[in-house]
Amino acid sequence: MPKQALVVYNPTAKSQDQNQTWISRLVSALSHQERYVVTLFPTREGTTSDDIIALIRPDLDLIVAAGGDGTIRSVLAALARAKSTVPAALVPLGTGNVLCRNLGILGEHFFADSLAHAFDPIANGVPVRIDMGTMNGHYFAGMAGAGPLSDAFMTPARGAKTNFKVLAYVKAMLETMAMRPNIFKITLSGRTFTVEAAGVFVANVEDLGLGKPCHLNTLTDGFLNLHVLDPKNFHEYMAIGFRFAAGHEDARAPHYVLRVKDVLIEAMPRRGIRSQFQRLVTMIRRLLEGKFTLARTSQFIPAMIDGDECGTTPMQISVVPQAVTVLVPPERVHESAASSGDYEAGEVTGFISATQIKAAETRADETRAASK
Repeated sequence: MPKQALVVYNPTAKSQDQNQTWISRLVSALSHQERYVVTLFPTREGTTSDDIIALIRPDLDLIVAAGGDGTIRSVLAALARAKSTVPAALVPLGTGNVLCRNLGILGEHFFADSLAHAFDPIANGVPVRIDMGTMNGHYFAGMAGAGPLSDAFMTPARGAKTNFKVLAYVKAMLETMAMRPNIFKITLSGRTFTVEAAGVFVANVEDLGLGKPCHLNTLTDGFLNLHVLDPKNFHEYMAIGFRFAAGHEDARAPHYVLRVKDVLIEAMPRRGIRSQFQRLVTMIRRLLEGKFTLARTSQFIPAMIDGDECGTTPMQISVVPQAVTVLVPPERVHESAASSGDYEAGEVTGFISATQIKAAETRADETRAASK
């Protein structure tokens, strides 16, 4: 009896040359090599996980999510909400492809060929239960965030992403240089503290495109990573930019990580203070553009999940352990087994420390004093 496969794809994801090319290759691989009966479901503007849940039948053996981070999130959210054990194969057709990079389906550098090995997991992938996160009730597969650097993920238009790929995000990120940082109140593990930051992210993945090595363990350990980014000068912005665009590691980049299971992120109704460099960039932009619109001060700032705007702060975020099954390249599973480790909730990893949290709290206190 033939197996049943559902292919959910975004027909407007044009990071590749021709949609027809990859679709024909995929259908050929499924129907001829793997003996699947294939059903195609093209998404459209307004497609939600509700639409996909309706397609998850009891006789379904495989679901293929082909598109960018948004398409992949919708498919995985549908599987998680349906509490389905149907494995998902991911085909990266977007610009960031964050989850696919962390799973090893796509090379870790941003100029890797998206389809070079995308079909391999369908034939020989290992089914792995991975975690997901929820932000105010919405599932995310990669990350949720807020702040100017988070806004940069939502800024590029589809045309810019098609023509310039990841450089469209880099351009948007660099345009945040003139923006004042936000002050965030973060509550986790019974402790509340404030930080001044250009971006706060909570990620299910280890690599946000910031050049860190990717380990499958991060996706399966029942934790999320709280990332705080607070660049103040040209070098720090460049360090983030190069990690984002080319995967260059730089321990001096202002990037701190804390492992969490639940976290509440609130934006304070005031902004931080621009650094001297940020004031200079602001002045240059005013001269070049003839005008400059200041960001409004509000406790309700845009929130982002997997590159798409999704409501506003406050953001109540929780991990959903082992939410869905995805097909992972065998070599990534072997790497994970070789580098496994145990962590405690709230444990510090990467670069953040109690001293640095205290320093961030001090900067926030100085900002409050200066604004009075």
